[in-house]
Amino acid sequence: MKLTRKVDIMYCPNCGKEIEEGSKFCKYCGAKIGEGEIRVKEKEIHQAREAVPSYDAHRMIPQDMLKEGEKIVFEAHPHKAYTLLSSWIFGAILVIVGIAVFSDSIIAGIIIEVIAFLVFFIRYLNWRYTIYGLTTGRVIRLRGVIGKDLYENPLVKIQDLRLKMGVIQRMYGCGDIMITTAGTAGIECVCKNIANPREIQKTLRTLLGR
Repeated sequence: MKLTRKVDIMYCPNCGKEIEEGSKFCKYCGAKIGEGEIRVKEKEIHQAREAVPSYDAHRMIPQDMLKEGEKIVFEAHPHKAYTLLSSWIFGAILVIVGIAVFSDSIIAGIIIEVIAFLVFFIRYLNWRYTIYGLTTGRVIRLRGVIGKDLYENPLVKIQDLRLKMGVIQRMYGCGDIMITTAGTAGIECVCKNIANPREIQKTLRTLLGR
């Protein structure tokens, strides 16, 4: 692994964490940093990003979130069928129970039917207002119906990518992409139930110049 420097940012060739430019040793792992190990990859990364299909017009990500010159590579909700599967099943069971209860208590039946509706509707809103985005410069995760939870991380900060696909996720063609950034001890962001996760991971690695 070679040390990467972008403008005034350097990363340790051993542990990958960000260090000060001109450092002789990594303050995290103690690895020696030699001048011969420094390689500027900005041109290579730029060429890789130019080769990845992208577009200017946003579809899901709010326009005011995009920086000047930033293009969208990928944006999507979590996989719909897989994400809503459990609420569909539970909601259907409640509907059946509610119908059966109607003969004994109309009020109880109505309450159960309302609960069934809320189970599905709330899960649907969580799905609808969760957006995963990838641009030529950042990874974005936006979620929340009323209050908004925004996660964004520059591509240059990403240190490691992991892909996880459970048995049922594989049946639906979706999976989780986990992101670790420089300077953190563990997984910082998980993009859950993304359709075609292997393709997204491959695209992300291309943007990272790996």
